[in-house]
Amino acid sequence: MTETPMKRYDLINDINARATFCCSKTVIPYMTKQGFGHIINMSPPIDFAMLQGKIGYCISKFGMTLIAHGLGQELKGSGVACNALWPATLVESAATQNFGAGDKTLWRKADIIADSCLMIVKENPNEFTGNALIDEDYMRSRGISDFVKYRCDPEIEPPRISGADWKAFEVGQVGDVTAKL
Repeated sequence: MTETPMKRYDLINDINARATFCCSKTVIPYMTKQGFGHIINMSPPIDFAMLQGKIGYCISKFGMTLIAHGLGQELKGSGVACNALWPATLVESAATQNFGAGDKTLWRKADIIADSCLMIVKENPNEFTGNALIDEDYMRSRGISDFVKYRCDPEIEPPRISGADWKAFEVGQVGDVTAKL
């Protein structure tokens, strides 16, 4: 934490927690007026194992998750849902590629996020709200068990990344992602 410049802290919190709050605050009146809507925040379940070496980043991401939990309570029964979604594995993206976060054997295709979002928006927003979901676990809970089509390397199932596993990024075992944030 002592090595995180305040400018970086402010930027990541403006991008993640503040922008999520602002966008949600802006769309909720329209969604509640029409009696339907889904807000999906790309943020993880709160896991204290992620904190070491990434306190500022985690504050920003956990803030997004708290918005999902809080709006889930505030909007329950309004026809508007708010949930958080996070990948179980690394996902192929400009970030994983540019920051050297391993290779295709460690990644799933971004299609898993898109498919999870499509499933979430088909849920009843009066009943399915305020959750912090992991893509694979959520899909399994809805009967999907074959994830081969999401592999970037068709022969290798990428490993799950838990909160404790994020330590690998800090020490550069699969690339220093957090240093770029």
